[in-house]
Amino acid sequence: MKIQKPQYEIWEQIAGEAGIYKQIERAGRVCYKSEDHTTDDSARPFVERMIQSEHFAMLEHGTVYLVCNHGELPLYLTNKFSRCHTVEGKDYITTNMRVLAENKSLSDLKYLSNYVAGRHELRITVHFTTQISITREYNRHRANSMAEQSTRYCNYTKNKFGNEITINLPEWVSNQADFDDATAEVSPETFSSLCQEVAEGKSQQWSKLQYWLFANLAAEYAYMNMINAGCKPQEARAILPLDCNTELVHTAFISDWRHFFDLRALGTTGAPHPDAKLLAYPLMLEFQEKGYLDEK
Repeated sequence: MKIQKPQYEIWEQIAGEAGIYKQIERAGRVCYKSEDHTTDDSARPFVERMIQSEHFAMLEHGTVYLVCNHGELPLYLTNKFSRCHTVEGKDYITTNMRVLAENKSLSDLKYLSNYVAGRHELRITVHFTTQISITREYNRHRANSMAEQSTRYCNYTKNKFGNEITINLPEWVSNQADFDDATAEVSPETFSSLCQEVAEGKSQQWSKLQYWLFANLAAEYAYMNMINAGCKPQEARAILPLDCNTELVHTAFISDWRHFFDLRALGTTGAPHPDAKLLAYPLMLEFQEKGYLDEK
């Protein structure tokens, strides 16, 4: 079993139409952990397949900035997934590729623009690595676009996952044990030793850290053997713990990120979960340093 520390990364979208396609592919490949299939020219076919199959969700991660004469593109003036600021007779539109695809308006890409500060509303993508339990909280921000690693399709018995499950380190556990590295291995011998102590009736003296380790190691043991016994990942995932590591991509307007920080970093409506704040607070500080939160 591997233990992974929580982390985040801001994914800047490359300028231009190619950047839109690459951002969509990058987010979409998180779901099935197929990043190894990415090539220099794989993004556009990846997106085109999604459009053809009407699998539009991942298209939301491709941010589209448009500029046109006022009223020339009325779709975006009332579309709830778009923002439009009118300045000096020009509409500065921020939207996403799903809006264009669903409305059969891909030709509107001829109005594509680079982001113009103070005129377009900024839209930012962040990649989180955290516990499944915390993504359940982050995913309550339904205004945001989301892509998450799928336990239904990801098979942790495969080499790409190291033939093991990964547990994301909760804050309370990091306060109990010293994990200096970003990732750490827990040896199979640890599970055998803990099982022996259970059999000998010695577990009553365990620390809460030992109980936590045993529960996660037992889940890994059961998961691996359920797969080997013929279960599909979507069946075996039922016993995965809430501290199981997952990856989550959020893309949102800056106004929605402000709301996210209010709840998950600052706790304006109640104390945020410590592991939610662990990533949200430093992310907020980085947004401030980059000047993102100064944008209107």
